[in-house]
Amino acid sequence: MTLEATDRRRVRRGAVKVVVGVAGAALACSAAGLQAQAAESGRAAGPDQRSGEFRIAADGYYATAQVKTGAQAPIPVQVPELDAHVTVGQIESEANSAGVEGEDENVFSRAFGTIASVGGAGAEFDVPYLVEQVALPEEAEAATYGLHGLEVPILGNLDAISGEAKANWNDDLVTEGGAGGVLTSLYSGVGEVDLIDVADLGAVAELLPIELPVGGPVVTVGAGQLLQETGTFPKEDGSLGAYAEVSGRFADLSILGGAANGGISLGFAGSDDGETPNAWGRIEATGEPGGATFDYELPALELHVGDDDVIHVEPGFDETFDLGGLSVNLNFADYRDEDTVLAEDGTTASASGGGLSVRVTVSVPVPVVGDVEVASAEVGLLSFPELSVEVPQGGITGDAAEADAARSL
Repeated sequence: MTLEATDRRRVRRGAVKVVVGVAGAALACSAAGLQAQAAESGRAAGPDQRSGEFRIAADGYYATAQVKTGAQAPIPVQVPELDAHVTVGQIESEANSAGVEGEDENVFSRAFGTIASVGGAGAEFDVPYLVEQVALPEEAEAATYGLHGLEVPILGNLDAISGEAKANWNDDLVTEGGAGGVLTSLYSGVGEVDLIDVADLGAVAELLPIELPVGGPVVTVGAGQLLQETGTFPKEDGSLGAYAEVSGRFADLSILGGAANGGISLGFAGSDDGETPNAWGRIEATGEPGGATFDYELPALELHVGDDDVIHVEPGFDETFDLGGLSVNLNFADYRDEDTVLAEDGTTASASGGGLSVRVTVSVPVPVVGDVEVASAEVGLLSFPELSVEVPQGGITGDAAEADAARSL
């Protein structure tokens, strides 16, 4: 199992480099999953397992950010009220032999990606989806998009965003005796992301412990990437198992100009070629006892806070740092055991968790009241929140394909 997963991952990493070269964009990423609604029996809700139907789903995003300013109590400085948020590189995929909910009849797989969705700052600023593909019909080529710059009010600038989506559905993928293969694939890449322009913070900028140049970002996220894939694979008895896999790249993170300027820097520990994914997760379900599995890798990171010694950051890390009135909480979440479902009969596998989140808080002391929060910024990166795979007992057989064919008549 582990060896097979490792071999598949290396193949995909090579494929990522090809996609990025064609797109001509710096890398950036997103992350994946669809929340599995587990029943009391430990089985996820979904298609009727007795009918032979199966479902694989995943969704996620590269980054989220939210900025809030204003105070609930009187403070010495006038702080305007702001509340703005952005989700960058949101992606979704589903393969469902019963048909994808919300789509036309006979649509059995869907891959969807957006550049960004933005709200707040007095008005919504939505970027519509730029790539989607469904099957059936099955298109010969992937749908692609690209954008070399997007300025977002209050929140900052996104650079060199690109991506592609592919949806497949044919006999080889869903019929007993078939070779299996990829049902949906998604790629999302983003260059540097500058969040929260100092000039937009008004009086809050005067409260920062470090003076940043006008036009400079409070938080900078380096280039990263995400690859998401769902599919089937053959078993010895001729039936098929199913999988969902994500791989991605944790980007460098700089807060208040980075450690060199008295702020905070976070980066990948060890050698780094700037392209190879450094995070990976895969779940499988075969429909056989013991056939529901989950395997993943999350990287070790290095944290620099001003001139202090390097802090090693591994999954499970959760600490708060004080920079002269500015509080920075860093959380590197592991997958949550309580949210991982691996059915003993091998029909269901789902997982939730992982990812990096940073919360920056600016407070001022007020007599009698105490410290009052006047601004906050929250950033989430490369979380793999939810993955879900459901197959019938014994695996995917001709029953699913026959049900598919009957519905199309």
